[in-house]
Amino acid sequence: MKTFPTSAVWCFGILFISASLITTGSSEVQVVGPADRVDALAGDDIILPCSLKPNISAKDMLVQWTGLYLKTRNVHLYRQGRDSNEDQFPSYRGRTSMFHEELKNGNVSLKLTRVTLSDAGSYRCFLPTLTSQVKETTVQLFVGAVSQPVISIVGTKDWGVVLKCESGGWFPEPEMEWLDSSGTILPADGPPERHRDSEDLYALRRHVTVDQTDTNRFTCRVHQTEINHLKETEIHVPDDVFPKSHVGLIIGLSILLAVVVLAASAGVYKWRKHTDKVTRERDGLKGELMELREENSKLCVKVFVLLQLHACISLIQVKTLALKYTVYHKSEYTAHIFVNI
Repeated sequence: MKTFPTSAVWCFGILFISASLITTGSSEVQVVGPADRVDALAGDDIILPCSLKPNISAKDMLVQWTGLYLKTRNVHLYRQGRDSNEDQFPSYRGRTSMFHEELKNGNVSLKLTRVTLSDAGSYRCFLPTLTSQVKETTVQLFVGAVSQPVISIVGTKDWGVVLKCESGGWFPEPEMEWLDSSGTILPADGPPERHRDSEDLYALRRHVTVDQTDTNRFTCRVHQTEINHLKETEIHVPDDVFPKSHVGLIIGLSILLAVVVLAASAGVYKWRKHTDKVTRERDGLKGELMELREENSKLCVKVFVLLQLHACISLIQVKTLALKYTVYHKSEYTAHIFVNI
């Protein structure tokens, strides 16, 4: 009978230890961080999340925040209930802090103010005094840079106005486009001009020629898809900036062209009509000339015949007179002879 209590105590002891081990294993404290990276813009104040699960107090624990670069940098150190940053990397001085009032809830997140492009990278949240297998987590920080686009009027081209959009201080490299008042993308005057400055920031410039519309409002948009951030600037172009009276000029030129065409057509018609008249008159004169030539030929023949007849008659008359003369003289000679006889 005395062995039963002893056996029972041993059994209950084993069950209690097993239950404690199971409970302890299932509720082991872990250091957890965000599932996604933290995106920020240069100049922003951001929070690098890190906490204990389940939520237990970290007020008396050692918390180390380090930057995982080519060489580890001490970013922030909390120990013995206070911040201890004697060995802090110089670029982080005065820019890091923890939420002391949240430490009792297991929140060991780090606040980093006025972030710069050089702050981008991996950060480790490490609690070395934690009695757990998972004592650390890593947080990825991505830092971008943006700036407001600036629009200016360059001049005029044909019947439109040339606009220029410039924007510098971007990282990573963005895209630039022009839009009208309805949000339709406008065809720009060629691809954007790009360059990087000494701080590895991108600058863009792009031109567009716009025609006069009902609103004369146009927008330059710069968009960085990796950090999903955009900046827009709108401009209203006054009506008097656009080239004047181009509609009236076009109508006037069209009317002038029509008048010129009609005048030319009328001139061609008159010239052809005059040419036809001259041709007909010339052909008539040729006909009349041919008739005159034929009549002259006939007249010449008649004259020739008449002249021939006249010559013949004259010859006959001469011969007749000669004959009469001969006869007369012969008669006188004969009479003389008779008288002398």
